[in-house]
Amino acid sequence: MEASSRNSAGIGHRPADLHSTGGCLGVTDEPSPAAVRGSVDLAISGAAFSRPVTTNSDDGATTSRGDGPAPPARRRAPYPVSPNVGPEGIRAAQEMIDAARRLFTERGYHATSVQAIAAATGRSDASFYQYFQGKHELFRIFVEELGDEVVEHFERLPALTDGEHGFARFRDWLAGLGQILHSRSPVFVIWPMPDADEPAVENPSEPYFRQLTMLFDRQMTGADTAGLDSRALSIAVITLVEWAHVVLDTQRGRTEAPNPPDPIGGALHDTLAKMIHRALFPSPAPARRADPRTTSPRPVARPDLHIPPREQQHAGTATHPPTEPGLRRPISRRAQPTIERLATAAVTAFERNGFAGTSVNDIAAAARVAHGTFYQYWTDRSAVFQTLAYRAAIQTCDHFDVLADVTTVEDLREWLSSWFDIVDRYGTVFHIWTTEIMKNPSLWPLWPLSRELRTYHEAVVAQLQERWDAPPGLDPSLATVVLWTLLTELPYNACRRQPVLGRDQVLNCQLLLVLRGLLGAHLDRTVS
Repeated sequence: MEASSRNSAGIGHRPADLHSTGGCLGVTDEPSPAAVRGSVDLAISGAAFSRPVTTNSDDGATTSRGDGPAPPARRRAPYPVSPNVGPEGIRAAQEMIDAARRLFTERGYHATSVQAIAAATGRSDASFYQYFQGKHELFRIFVEELGDEVVEHFERLPALTDGEHGFARFRDWLAGLGQILHSRSPVFVIWPMPDADEPAVENPSEPYFRQLTMLFDRQMTGADTAGLDSRALSIAVITLVEWAHVVLDTQRGRTEAPNPPDPIGGALHDTLAKMIHRALFPSPAPARRADPRTTSPRPVARPDLHIPPREQQHAGTATHPPTEPGLRRPISRRAQPTIERLATAAVTAFERNGFAGTSVNDIAAAARVAHGTFYQYWTDRSAVFQTLAYRAAIQTCDHFDVLADVTTVEDLREWLSSWFDIVDRYGTVFHIWTTEIMKNPSLWPLWPLSRELRTYHEAVVAQLQERWDAPPGLDPSLATVVLWTLLTELPYNACRRQPVLGRDQVLNCQLLLVLRGLLGAHLDRTVS
């Protein structure tokens, strides 16, 4: 079957809804002034959103899209004079669409109000509601634009085959998918969590993913998926491609898609394609197994977390234990429950609104304490995020310290399951560390720790590959980027941010891609 053909089930028909699922501790150098100046746009201008909107419903709601931006054709009731939109109304609506694109990226979805969108065009919110039901309608326009393009690209997916020719065809297709997702990264980066003060943004993923699963499944007849379903694999592929770009761009202090294409971006596509293709077409060579009788792995130097060793912490007094980074002073045992309550509330607020859209008052309200209580322990929101980031870093290092000791499939499965629990607790911190550090100078003190963690992760991965006698051919730095994306953004986006997969599906994807794709090892017949 030709990759561009459409079947009678309506594969080529735009799904009514779309959501792309989808790295953090892998950032390196401080951003350059030019990168900082460009960070507010985040590749949002020009090609990032290009398709139009037209309206067919009686109330002027947006219902269809074509081949270029177009505002609603009718006003929503009650309208001032006529429901028809004239030239001035077309210009007003288009300016609001453009303003929403920019403000969603600068501030995040929840931190952008209808009033702000209207004010950015010199108009009132009443004028906004003549054309749109709410800001969720504008965001949906942007999401479905991306959905059209991704579905069309999946229709061009060639039949997946083994060998050099099969790999080359898959790599070229994957590079095209990467270019699409990279150019439209603002859509999935700012995807909003449900908010209590407005109707929740409907998760429009299912019709979209049903079509992608069918397209992916029909081209995988020759692949060995080890019993893993096509839905999980197709979501994992999209997540790895879209978020590995975000992780890499953050490392490099860049917020715009390169033009012409970046050779490092091409190298990332090559690494992604090799790992995914290896996972689907494992080598016929005998299964590689780490030999526990070999010399124990050399210890990898951990980052300096500026926290006293555990024995010193245990020796601290009840009234003056060591101070965690970010906290204003040592805290008493009596204050510890309040600290934890506020820290948990901060994660909830950051998850819902992002770092830029969260205030101290939001955190205090979520914790149900007075905002003055917050200031007893932290100076501002960046200070509490610093505390959370260092806690996440400690958990990461503690867990990665034992990764090089993994010697069996069962050990790796257990390690991944334990890591999933860490992401369940700190996934929001990892996610913000990746997506918002460039735009927020108050987070820049975390850059040195980010560099140290990236170096540490690369050393652990290299040691793991050596212990498992992994086949050569993967760029070590980019393989670490892909692994971090697989371990953090896949479970966070697919299971928590907008749930589209279950825990076991994600864990099985991770096991398949790490064992076969990274280490070149073999599985049993199934991973379930």
